[in-house]
Order: sequence, then structure tokens, then C-alpha cells
Amino acid sequence: MKLNALTLALLATSTVAQAQQEEEHEHLNEYEVIVINASPLDKTALESAQPVNIISGDALKQLHAHSLGETLALEPGINNTHFANVAGSPIIRGLGGPRVKITQNGLDTGDVSRGSPDHAVTTETSTAQQIEVLRGPATLLYGSGAIGGVINVVDNRIPSEPVYGLQGNANVSASTNNDNKEGSYDLQLGNGRWALYTDAFMRRADDYETPSFMNDEGERVDQVENTFVDAQGGTIGASYQFDDGFFGLSYQGLYQEYGIPGHAHGEEAHEDEAEHVHEEGEIHAGESGPYADLEQERIQFAGQWRNPVSGFSRLDFRAALTDYQHQEIEQNFVATQFENEQKEIRLVGRHNEVAGWKGAVGWQWDISDKAAFGEEAFTPNTSRRTQGLFWVVEQEFGPHHVDLGLRHERTSLSSEEQKLDTFDATSASAGYLYHFSDHTSVSFNLSHAERAPSASEVFANGNHFATRTYELGLGYELHEEASGEYHIEPTDVQIKTETSNNVDVGFHFESERFHANLNLFYNRVDDFIYDNFIGLNSEEIHGDEDHDEHAHEEEHEHEHEHGEELQVVQFSQVDAELFGYELELDWQLTEQWSLHGFSDYTRAKQRDGDNLPRIPAQRIGTEVRYQAVSWDGSIGYTRYLEQDKIAQNETVTDAYGLLNARINLYPDWLANYGATLYLKGENLTNQLGFVHSSFLKDDAPVTGRRFQAGVSISF
Repeated sequence: MKLNALTLALLATSTVAQAQQEEEHEHLNEYEVIVINASPLDKTALESAQPVNIISGDALKQLHAHSLGETLALEPGINNTHFANVAGSPIIRGLGGPRVKITQNGLDTGDVSRGSPDHAVTTETSTAQQIEVLRGPATLLYGSGAIGGVINVVDNRIPSEPVYGLQGNANVSASTNNDNKEGSYDLQLGNGRWALYTDAFMRRADDYETPSFMNDEGERVDQVENTFVDAQGGTIGASYQFDDGFFGLSYQGLYQEYGIPGHAHGEEAHEDEAEHVHEEGEIHAGESGPYADLEQERIQFAGQWRNPVSGFSRLDFRAALTDYQHQEIEQNFVATQFENEQKEIRLVGRHNEVAGWKGAVGWQWDISDKAAFGEEAFTPNTSRRTQGLFWVVEQEFGPHHVDLGLRHERTSLSSEEQKLDTFDATSASAGYLYHFSDHTSVSFNLSHAERAPSASEVFANGNHFATRTYELGLGYELHEEASGEYHIEPTDVQIKTETSNNVDVGFHFESERFHANLNLFYNRVDDFIYDNFIGLNSEEIHGDEDHDEHAHEEEHEHEHEHGEELQVVQFSQVDAELFGYELELDWQLTEQWSLHGFSDYTRAKQRDGDNLPRIPAQRIGTEVRYQAVSWDGSIGYTRYLEQDKIAQNETVTDAYGLLNARINLYPDWLANYGATLYLKGENLTNQLGFVHSSFLKDDAPVTGRRFQAGVSISF
């Protein structure tokens, strides 16, 4: 049964109003002392040779958005896939999709967002404690799906520390532009031994407005149609603290409906339907296009046992069972349905020092069974089985810090149509961190990582209307016929493991008034898998020998119903290189005034000279901040430079800039409730901007001028 998140949020707010507990407001994110949950060795950001960002506290509340990609879009080195505003996944240093691992408390989210940009990530940042961003390969801990990095969303759904009394947070806000309204809360209650946790959220938004622009169909518009969002969910969890550890479990239910913008999908057939009534009775004006109906149920387990056996100081256990599905609905009928059943177990044992080296060994077991049905089932039913073993160690030599790590994993992929051999992947890393003084450090990180291809990269063979493409995986090839058309058949070419060799160099300076972080990276990848727009459309290709003529005619009939020809995307393997930088600066000018700046850049190309597709543009941003006793505020500007380093069949994306501002108020009359009143303004000059990394670049620019007001309460 779906949780009534709004009712739960209102109950939580009334509870907060009765709690007379004072909490001093924390203005700064002291990330230097926050432990990285993604690390088994309890590191902080300053102790890591690998580039790590932690977003928590007030900073996370200010950045929170509907999608994870949009929430992190202004972090150095992180961009958003920007499937309008309905779905967004993080891109790390030009890499996304199956190369970026997204986890909830260290376990895979269990959704299908890694396979397509129109599929939503099922993490919820409004109830999160912190988000950890590990840039560069993190395959040692999380496997080949983390060859580009890891995003770990951390919440306290299974309390790992003793909880005394009642504590929590609540937030309510409303926005202009798309009439977004949302509320969320999280609560913990405990007596030192037992701890209970609950959270819930709800979000409603209509189509978003933009500055006037000409879409790729030659129409002048000022709104991105079919970009409504209707989401809610909730979690309940519990844990028990014993003398040498804890054990707990949680249950989460997540439900979303959101529009799938960017294509007609037979809108002519229901022009008379000016409004569509949802199951819950909600009405979204003008909603006549296709939409996704997503449901996910997730059970998580977590435990810790201190001093379990001789030689080990701690054993950590995590597991998750995830049941996911989403339907893509057209004209009130299910056109396509995607399902994923995933199970994952992680065991990590922290061992005692060996010759001065402290470290941890771990085992990961992960299975996923995915199914797709309907006209947009561009991949067959597939199964993935993965097991991995890893070992990480570290040692201090005075001001010198050394990290070493090794992982081996085995992945098998199969589908109803093909069965592939097992892929073996071995990863290794060596990190070095040197503290010149209390203020200055430099780091070097070398890593070798291997990645087995994802199921969609191998088995895709069909229409994908959401991205306007016909996707063809590595398991197939095209042969040109005498008629000039192309024929699809299984390939005999061996599919190779993707191999990355990455170098990171970092510089960190921290004084009382000035903070600077600079990271330089170079990533050399052999057999890089990318989706290549080959210049053909779906009218020019035929299926394989088992794909009969009648079925082929039906496919093209569906294409005409959708009012568009689909560009053929052939997954290919090439040798590639990616390099660039991330720079972040903070300067405390006076006790009240400070200046923040950042810039990032990724250059990605094939080693034979051609560019890789959809690589984000270089950015330069600055923000002026003012801090008073009872309020603070900022105004900032981010410039997205022109992206003219484009792949074949791409177009240049023009430069644009976004001006944002915010103000937070901490009134005395709400001090007992730890309350913050806030107002945010985004794209204040109403600039038109197109996102180069988006499959909907020409039809879904960034959101126009938007204001948001809300209240956040902590107790």
C-alpha cells in the first residue's frame, strides 16, 4: 500500500512544534572531520589520496533538487545528464551511465537508471544525511560499475549509533515556474539500545517554463511539455545496539509518476484529452504525452560486530533485496514495462595491523535479473551475476601516507537470446599523500581498473523512443545489402573488457582564511565502450534472420505513430583518453564576507583523434557570501563555455550563464525549533541554456527563472 507521505510529514511537523530542544545552527560544512562511509577504514576527506567531496548539513539542504544529478550539478567535476527535469544522473569527469556507481548506504540502488537517461535514480536526497562523491575509479570497493566514480547517498534508516530520545528534521517548500510543492521529514527515537527510524517525502510539480526558444521541429515554445513530477515515498527502520555492535533492518517504498518529454508518442490520438486523471485523483493540466509509473520496494540489512575473531577488530555486514519496476504508459495503456530484481551482500572485515599496515578485506555478491516487455523493450531479459574479493591497506610514515588496494571480480552475462562467457576483471590502486605542513598537502593516486560491459551495452537491439534512438549493442553488427539498406545479425567479434589506467594529482591548502583544492587527472582507456551515432536511421535497417517481416513492419508502424525516425546508435569499442582538472577556492575576506569559486574541464577523445559524444562543457563559477548572526545569503554566477569539441553527428552547444541567489533566515522566535526560513532564486536573468550532455538538448533547455521559499526544522 502506498504511503501517504504528506500526512506523515504533517504529523512530524506537529511533533517538532512540541519539542523544546535548542540546537545551535551550523552555518559551515566541516567536511574535514566527516567520516567517509564509503571507505571501510573510516577516512575523512583530508585523509584520502583519492579525490572525495562530502556534501552534508546546510549545504545539502540548499542543493537539494528532485533528481540526484541536479542536486550535484554544481559540484566540481560533476554534471547532470539532464533528461529535462524529470530524471537526472551524475556524470563524473565525462563518464556516466554504467561507469558511475550510485549507492544507498554503500549498496547499489537497484534501479535501471544506469541503462538509460530517461530512467530515474531512486535515491532521495531530501531525507539524506550526506552525499559522498568519489571521483575517479573506485572499483576496489564497488566493482567494475565504479570505473568512473561512486556517488554514495547516506541516511540513517538503520541507526548504527545509540539514539537517545527524539531527534529529526522536517522541510516544506514551494516554487514558482513549475508550481513545485514538496515536504519531507526524518525521525529517530531511541533509548540507547533500541532505535527506530522513519522518513517520508512527497513532491508535486507541473511542466517547467523556459525562455522562448525554437525546438527541433521548428516551433517557438516557452515551456517543456510533459515534464510533470508526482513522487512520494517513505522508510521505516530499526536497530538494536549490543555491547560489541549492532544489527538492524529497514523497508522503503518509493513511487513516482513523471512525464517522458521530447517526442510526440501519438499525441494526435488524444488531443481531446486536455487533462489526465491519476489513480490518486491528481490532475496535471495539459498532460497528454507518455509518462513513467515507477515503484520500488527495498529491504536493507546492516550490522557490525566488533572484535569478532582473533586478528580482526571489526566485521561489517550489509545486504539489500530490491524489487523495482516502471511502466511507460501511452494513451492509458502500458506500452513498455521494465523490471529489476536485485540482491546484494557486502562483508567487510577490518584486520589488525600487519607489519604496520592496517586494512580491510571484503567480499561482494550481487545478482540482477532484468526484464523488459513492450514496444520499447530495446534489450531482452537479461541476468548478471557478480562476485568480487578486495583488500585495501594503509600506513603512515610520519607526514607520508600510503594506500594500496587490489580487487578481483567475475561477472557473467546472459540473455534469452545469447549467453556470453564470463568476464574477469582485476583492479589495483596505489595512493600517496604527503603533508608539507598543517596547511598544505599533495596527493598522487594511480589506479588500474577493468570493467565488464553492461547488459544493455551488449544486448540492446530495438527502438528507444525516449532518447529518439534505435540502440544496437556490441552483440550485433550491421551488414550493408545491395539495396543500400542494412541487415542486423549477431556478431562474431569478441567483446573485450574495458581497461582504464588513471592518474590523479591533487593539491590542498587550508589556512584560517583561505582554502584551495586542485585536482588534475588523466585517464587512458583501452576498449572504451561508447554509443556511436553512425549516421543511419531506423528506416534503413532490418532485423536479424529470426526477426520476421511482419514484426519488422510493426516496428516501423510504431515509429510512424510516434511521428519520428530514430537515429541508429551502435555501441562500439575504441581506445580513448580523458583528461582535465577540478579547481575549488574559498577566501574569507572578513568575518562576514567570503568569496567562493570553482572551475572544471574534461577533454575526452578517441586516441585516433575523434571526439567522444556528449562531454560536458568547461565551467567557471563564482559566489559571494555574507554571514550574519541571524541570517546569511549569497549570489553566484556560473558560466558554461561553448562546447565545440564534438563527436560525429553532434552539434556545437553555445555558451550561457546562470545567476543564482539565496537567503537563509534564523529568527529568534523559532530558535527553539532549530528552524531556517529560506528563499532561493535560480536563473534570475532568465537565460536560455542548452545542456550538451542531454539526449534532449534541443528540446529541453535549462529551467527559466525560478523562486523557491521554504522552512526547514531540526531538533
